[in-house]
Amino acid sequence: MFDNITATKSKSRRGASMAVSIFLHGSAIALALVLTYVKAHAPKQEAPVAVTFHAAPPPPPPPPPPPAGHKPKTPRTPKTPITPKVQHQIIAPKEIPKDEEKPPEVDEPEEDEGVEGGVEGGVVGGVVGGVVGGVIGGTGTRPVAGPVEFNEGQMTKPNLIGGPDIQYTDQALEHEIEGTLIVKCVVGLDGSIRNCRILKSVAFMDSAVVSALLHRRYTPATVQGKPIEVDYTFTIKLKLPQ
Repeated sequence: MFDNITATKSKSRRGASMAVSIFLHGSAIALALVLTYVKAHAPKQEAPVAVTFHAAPPPPPPPPPPPAGHKPKTPRTPKTPITPKVQHQIIAPKEIPKDEEKPPEVDEPEEDEGVEGGVEGGVVGGVVGGVVGGVIGGTGTRPVAGPVEFNEGQMTKPNLIGGPDIQYTDQALEHEIEGTLIVKCVVGLDGSIRNCRILKSVAFMDSAVVSALLHRRYTPATVQGKPIEVDYTFTIKLKLPQ
Protein backbone atom coordinates (compact mmCIF):
# COMPACT_ATOMS: atom_id res chain seq x y z
CA MET A 1 0.00 0.00 0.00
CA PHE A 2 2.77 2.41 0.91
CA ASP A 3 4.67 1.46 -2.25
CA ASN A 4 1.75 2.55 -4.43
CA ILE A 5 1.42 5.87 -2.66
CA THR A 6 5.18 6.56 -2.99
CA ALA A 7 5.17 5.64 -6.69
CA THR A 8 2.21 7.87 -7.36
CA LYS A 9 3.86 10.85 -5.67
CA SER A 10 7.09 10.31 -7.62
CA LYS A 11 5.21 10.25 -10.92
CA SER A 12 3.32 13.44 -10.08
CA ARG A 13 6.53 15.23 -9.12
CA ARG A 14 8.21 14.22 -12.35
CA GLY A 15 5.29 15.42 -14.35
CA ALA A 16 5.31 18.78 -12.61
CA SER A 17 9.06 19.17 -13.09
CA MET A 18 8.69 18.37 -16.81
CA ALA A 19 5.93 20.90 -17.22
CA VAL A 20 7.93 23.60 -15.42
CA SER A 21 10.96 22.83 -17.56
CA ILE A 22 8.94 23.01 -20.78
CA PHE A 23 7.38 26.30 -19.69
CA LEU A 24 10.76 27.84 -18.82
CA HIS A 25 12.30 26.78 -22.14
CA GLY A 26 9.32 28.11 -24.06
CA SER A 27 9.43 31.39 -22.15
CA ALA A 28 13.18 31.76 -22.88
CA ILE A 29 12.66 31.07 -26.57
CA ALA A 30 9.74 33.52 -26.75
CA LEU A 31 11.74 36.20 -24.93
CA ALA A 32 14.68 35.71 -27.33
CA LEU A 33 12.34 36.07 -30.32
CA VAL A 34 10.78 39.22 -28.89
CA LEU A 35 14.19 40.81 -28.26
CA THR A 36 15.37 39.96 -31.75
CA TYR A 37 12.26 41.48 -33.31
CA VAL A 38 12.49 44.64 -31.23
CA LYS A 39 16.17 45.07 -32.00
CA ALA A 40 15.59 44.62 -35.74
CA HIS A 41 12.73 47.14 -35.92
CA ALA A 42 14.00 49.72 -33.47
CA PRO A 43 14.93 53.19 -35.16
CA LYS A 44 18.63 53.76 -35.57
CA GLN A 45 20.16 56.91 -34.06
CA GLU A 46 22.98 58.61 -35.96
CA ALA A 47 26.07 59.53 -34.05
CA PRO A 48 26.33 63.32 -33.53
CA VAL A 49 28.94 65.19 -35.69
CA ALA A 50 31.15 67.60 -33.89
CA VAL A 51 31.22 71.08 -35.59
CA THR A 52 33.99 73.50 -34.73
CA PHE A 53 33.57 77.25 -35.52
CA HIS A 54 36.70 79.32 -36.22
CA ALA A 55 36.77 83.07 -35.75
CA ALA A 56 37.52 85.26 -38.87
CA PRO A 57 41.11 86.58 -39.09
CA PRO A 58 41.52 90.23 -38.14
CA PRO A 59 41.90 92.79 -41.05
CA PRO A 60 45.47 93.80 -42.05
CA PRO A 61 46.83 96.91 -40.37
CA PRO A 62 46.70 100.20 -42.39
CA PRO A 63 49.90 101.28 -44.23
CA PRO A 64 52.25 103.51 -42.25
CA PRO A 65 51.97 107.26 -42.93
CA PRO A 66 54.57 108.75 -45.36
CA PRO A 67 57.60 110.38 -43.76
CA ALA A 68 57.61 114.11 -43.17
CA GLY A 69 58.50 116.18 -46.24
CA HIS A 70 57.63 113.40 -48.69
CA LYS A 71 55.34 114.42 -51.58
CA PRO A 72 53.31 111.80 -53.41
CA LYS A 73 54.12 111.38 -57.09
CA THR A 74 51.58 112.89 -59.46
CA PRO A 75 51.12 110.96 -62.72
CA ARG A 76 52.17 112.98 -65.75
CA THR A 77 49.59 113.68 -68.41
CA PRO A 78 50.91 112.63 -71.86
CA LYS A 79 51.31 115.51 -74.25
CA THR A 80 49.05 115.61 -77.28
CA PRO A 81 51.16 115.35 -80.45
CA ILE A 82 51.00 118.42 -82.67
CA THR A 83 49.71 117.60 -86.12
CA PRO A 84 51.65 119.50 -88.78
CA LYS A 85 49.65 121.63 -91.14
CA VAL A 86 49.37 120.26 -94.64
CA GLN A 87 49.63 122.67 -97.52
CA HIS A 88 47.28 121.92 -100.37
CA GLN A 89 48.81 121.85 -103.80
CA ILE A 90 46.92 123.22 -106.77
CA ILE A 91 46.53 120.52 -109.39
CA ALA A 92 45.67 121.48 -112.90
CA PRO A 93 42.42 119.88 -114.14
CA LYS A 94 42.77 117.15 -116.72
CA GLU A 95 39.98 118.55 -118.86
CA ILE A 96 39.20 122.22 -119.51
CA PRO A 97 35.51 123.06 -120.05
CA LYS A 98 34.95 124.18 -123.58
CA ASP A 99 33.63 127.70 -124.06
CA GLU A 100 32.23 128.66 -127.41
CA GLU A 101 32.89 132.33 -126.70
CA LYS A 102 35.92 134.12 -128.09
CA PRO A 103 39.13 133.02 -126.29
CA PRO A 104 41.16 135.63 -124.42
CA GLU A 105 43.91 137.44 -126.29
CA VAL A 106 47.35 135.91 -125.85
CA ASP A 107 50.52 137.91 -126.41
CA GLU A 108 53.40 135.61 -127.16
CA PRO A 109 56.45 136.00 -125.02
CA GLU A 110 58.30 139.17 -124.30
CA GLU A 111 62.03 139.31 -123.77
CA ASP A 112 63.28 138.60 -120.25
CA GLU A 113 65.26 141.25 -118.49
CA GLY A 114 68.72 139.74 -118.05
CA VAL A 115 69.76 136.23 -117.11
CA GLU A 116 69.51 134.81 -113.61
CA GLY A 117 73.01 134.41 -112.19
CA GLY A 118 74.53 136.11 -115.27
CA VAL A 119 77.68 138.22 -115.26
CA GLU A 120 78.63 141.24 -117.25
CA GLY A 121 79.83 140.25 -120.68
CA GLY A 122 78.49 136.68 -120.29
CA VAL A 123 76.30 134.81 -122.76
CA VAL A 124 73.34 132.48 -122.37
CA GLY A 125 74.40 128.85 -122.00
CA GLY A 126 77.93 129.77 -120.94
CA VAL A 127 79.91 128.03 -118.21
CA VAL A 128 80.87 129.75 -114.96
CA GLY A 129 84.37 131.11 -115.52
CA GLY A 130 84.01 130.83 -119.30
CA VAL A 131 85.39 128.38 -121.86
CA VAL A 132 88.04 129.46 -124.37
CA GLY A 133 86.62 129.36 -127.87
CA GLY A 134 83.17 128.42 -126.57
CA VAL A 135 79.98 129.21 -128.50
CA ILE A 136 76.35 129.61 -127.46
CA GLY A 137 74.64 126.25 -127.10
CA GLY A 138 77.92 124.35 -126.97
CA THR A 139 79.81 122.51 -129.72
CA GLY A 140 79.71 119.02 -131.09
CA THR A 141 82.19 117.88 -128.45
CA ARG A 142 80.81 119.93 -125.52
CA PRO A 143 76.94 119.99 -125.71
CA VAL A 144 74.93 122.09 -123.27
CA ALA A 145 73.37 119.97 -120.54
CA GLY A 146 69.77 120.89 -119.71
CA PRO A 147 67.71 123.96 -120.66
CA VAL A 148 69.32 127.39 -120.87
CA GLU A 149 67.74 130.81 -120.42
CA PHE A 150 66.25 132.12 -123.66
CA ASN A 151 68.04 135.15 -125.21
CA GLU A 152 66.08 136.80 -128.02
CA GLY A 153 69.17 138.61 -129.36
CA GLN A 154 71.06 135.39 -129.98
CA MET A 155 68.31 132.78 -130.37
CA THR A 156 65.22 132.31 -132.50
CA LYS A 157 62.11 132.12 -130.32
CA PRO A 158 59.71 129.17 -130.31
CA ASN A 159 56.59 129.58 -132.46
CA LEU A 160 53.21 128.01 -131.81
CA ILE A 161 52.42 125.10 -134.12
CA GLY A 162 49.19 123.81 -132.59
CA GLY A 163 47.26 123.13 -129.45
CA PRO A 164 44.18 124.27 -127.50
CA ASP A 165 43.18 127.87 -126.93
CA ILE A 166 43.14 129.26 -123.41
CA GLN A 167 39.57 129.17 -122.09
CA TYR A 168 38.13 131.37 -119.36
CA THR A 169 36.98 129.49 -116.26
CA ASP A 170 33.46 129.95 -114.87
CA GLN A 171 34.86 131.62 -111.75
CA ALA A 172 36.91 134.08 -113.80
CA LEU A 173 33.86 134.94 -115.94
CA GLU A 174 31.68 135.33 -112.86
CA HIS A 175 34.15 137.74 -111.23
CA GLU A 176 35.04 139.43 -114.59
CA ILE A 177 38.74 138.78 -114.16
CA GLU A 178 41.30 140.37 -116.51
CA GLY A 179 45.06 140.83 -116.26
CA THR A 180 48.51 139.72 -117.39
CA LEU A 181 49.72 136.26 -116.42
CA ILE A 182 53.43 135.41 -116.66
CA VAL A 183 54.55 131.78 -116.68
CA LYS A 184 57.97 130.26 -117.40
CA CYS A 185 58.20 126.80 -119.01
CA VAL A 186 60.84 124.57 -120.56
CA VAL A 187 60.52 124.25 -124.35
CA GLY A 188 62.15 120.98 -125.40
CA LEU A 189 64.09 120.07 -128.53
CA ASP A 190 60.87 118.62 -129.97
CA GLY A 191 58.82 121.72 -129.09
CA SER A 192 56.99 120.10 -126.17
CA ILE A 193 56.22 122.14 -123.03
CA ARG A 194 57.03 121.02 -119.46
CA ASN A 195 57.97 122.26 -115.99
CA CYS A 196 55.79 125.40 -115.96
CA ARG A 197 56.13 127.89 -113.06
CA ILE A 198 53.78 130.82 -112.42
CA LEU A 199 55.70 134.10 -112.05
CA LYS A 200 52.66 136.40 -112.00
CA SER A 201 49.27 134.99 -111.12
CA VAL A 202 45.75 135.90 -112.25
CA ALA A 203 42.88 134.79 -110.05
CA PHE A 204 41.00 131.67 -111.21
CA MET A 205 43.10 131.40 -114.40
CA ASP A 206 46.49 129.90 -113.45
CA SER A 207 45.47 126.26 -113.83
CA ALA A 208 43.62 126.88 -117.12
CA VAL A 209 46.61 128.65 -118.69
CA VAL A 210 49.16 126.04 -117.56
CA SER A 211 46.94 123.19 -118.78
CA ALA A 212 46.58 124.79 -122.23
CA LEU A 213 50.36 125.37 -122.53
CA LEU A 214 51.17 121.77 -121.57
CA HIS A 215 48.96 120.53 -124.45
CA ARG A 216 50.51 122.85 -127.04
CA ARG A 217 53.38 122.20 -129.46
CA TYR A 218 55.98 124.83 -130.55
CA THR A 219 58.95 124.95 -132.87
CA PRO A 220 62.13 124.60 -130.79
CA ALA A 221 64.36 127.59 -130.15
CA THR A 222 67.54 127.53 -132.27
CA VAL A 223 71.09 128.86 -132.06
CA GLN A 224 73.00 129.11 -135.33
CA GLY A 225 70.34 126.87 -136.89
CA LYS A 226 70.63 124.16 -134.23
CA PRO A 227 67.68 123.39 -131.88
CA ILE A 228 68.30 124.08 -128.21
CA GLU A 229 66.28 123.41 -125.07
CA VAL A 230 65.38 126.71 -123.39
CA ASP A 231 63.65 128.07 -120.31
CA TYR A 232 61.09 130.34 -121.96
CA THR A 233 58.85 133.05 -120.45
CA PHE A 234 55.26 133.33 -121.73
CA THR A 235 53.47 136.65 -121.10
CA ILE A 236 49.73 136.16 -121.56
CA LYS A 237 47.23 139.06 -121.47
CA LEU A 238 43.76 137.89 -120.44
CA LYS A 239 40.72 139.89 -121.56
CA LEU A 240 37.07 138.99 -121.14
CA PRO A 241 35.40 137.73 -124.31
CA GLN A 242 33.21 140.33 -125.99
